[in-house]
Amino acid sequence: MSRPWITLAAVSVVYFLITATTFSSLGVVLPAMISELHWSWGGAGTGFSLLGVAAGVTATLPATMIRRFGVRATLVAGSLAMGAAFACLALTHGLPLYFLGCVLMGLGFALLATVPGTYLLTRLYTNPSFAFGLYFTVGGLGGVAGPILYLWVAAISQDWRAYWLVSLLLVMLAGLVSAALVDVKTDLHRDGADKSAGSDDWTVKAALRTRQFAILAAAYSIFLFVGITVNAVSVAHLMNHGVTAAVAGGMMSAEALINAGARLAGGVLVRWIGAKILLLLSLAMLIIGLLALSAAHDVPLMLVYAVGIGVGYGLTFFASTILLLDYFGRAPNLELFAIVNLISVVGSGGPAFAGFVADHTGSFVPAFTILEGLVLLVLIAVAVMRPPRRSLA
Repeated sequence: MSRPWITLAAVSVVYFLITATTFSSLGVVLPAMISELHWSWGGAGTGFSLLGVAAGVTATLPATMIRRFGVRATLVAGSLAMGAAFACLALTHGLPLYFLGCVLMGLGFALLATVPGTYLLTRLYTNPSFAFGLYFTVGGLGGVAGPILYLWVAAISQDWRAYWLVSLLLVMLAGLVSAALVDVKTDLHRDGADKSAGSDDWTVKAALRTRQFAILAAAYSIFLFVGITVNAVSVAHLMNHGVTAAVAGGMMSAEALINAGARLAGGVLVRWIGAKILLLLSLAMLIIGLLALSAAHDVPLMLVYAVGIGVGYGLTFFASTILLLDYFGRAPNLELFAIVNLISVVGSGGPAFAGFVADHTGSFVPAFTILEGLVLLVLIAVAVMRPPRRSLA
């Protein structure tokens, strides 16, 4: 197997596991934690938001570490942070240690996930679109595995704490092995082997001054806002509508499976359908998914919710990332992608906000309605967006 494919496999496994054990399963574990520890949904949702905030606030840290210390050191640091995070969650008996665990989890996610992964793939592949699609797909499949892995561990151990210990072992092992295997030497841009991915005459400062960057950052933020919120509260919301926990968790896994498939489909379809069209379609699907989730109480509506959120999340993630590379080129992509992740921290308040709304109104529906309006605003901005004029500034 060639070094690029080994690297793709290594970073994909890490992305799969951290997706499974963080955003995709915390919402499934929370009902058991809340029941045993007697927390409110507002407090528990705040921890979920801290996870997203920490992942966003530290999003530029991996870019800095990669430039100064290299990818291997960044992956090792992320593995250690995730190990400490899961240890805190396994040992928690109150909100402070839970909050600390969520913050460390966000830090570890930033250091291990998309910033180092996309950086490596951009350097290793002449046309990274398919590699991105495959990488994002494997990561998305972690969203399918997370709830299933938790239910399996809980069925055996009858203890949610055991799940966090299993997560600690899996993520740390994968992260350290990945650090040893990735190809850190090849760089197609530096070697002059490729000029196909966008124009490399953009600087970070020039790109940041464009409205196109602002719109792409908004699109990236809104899909995370929706995805984090839905992962955190959809199980509880559906249970309030009379759906069993098993079925609600199964729908979340179905949504994650569709999410993963949409990312792979994006990597294939982008050769024939422009990334902007894919982004518009994906934002529309998010709105449809939120509408269905608001009213869901039976299988047909839950399937519409799963398809809408799954396709919308997966394609928005893929299309906004590809457009960022297409519009501004390889050279500034590490920093620009990190900054986009930093800006997307605004979406991390979703779970805390939704929990607050539910505590005071008895329903998550008003929060979903507000999200629908925000997605619509971003869709309109993308519809009128044009490629930026290339600049030497």
